[in-house]
Amino acid sequence: MVENLAQNLRDQESAAKEIVAKAKAEAARTVAEARGISEQEVKVARQKTHRRFREEIVAAEKEAEGKATAIVTEGKEKADAHYRAASSQVEDISDWIVKEVMATYGVS
Repeated sequence: MVENLAQNLRDQESAAKEIVAKAKAEAARTVAEARGISEQEVKVARQKTHRRFREEIVAAEKEAEGKATAIVTEGKEKADAHYRAASSQVEDISDWIVKEVMATYGVS
């Protein structure tokens, strides 16, 4: 009976060791799976962030281009207005310069 009890204890210890080994293996597998999932989620999040960043840059560039076009158009309009205003005075000023040159150098 003592031998039977000792054998029974050894069998139970062996079974317990096997359970612990299986539990450790399952825990390692679960940890590895969790790491894989978290790495994939980080990768996806990084890709989404990068994509959103690029989209925001494109939107900002379009907005800046629109503003630049408006500024350039306004500048052209102002330059054209100034040109038109100055061109009406060109003939009067050229006549005055000719008269001054002729009066200064005695050319008639």
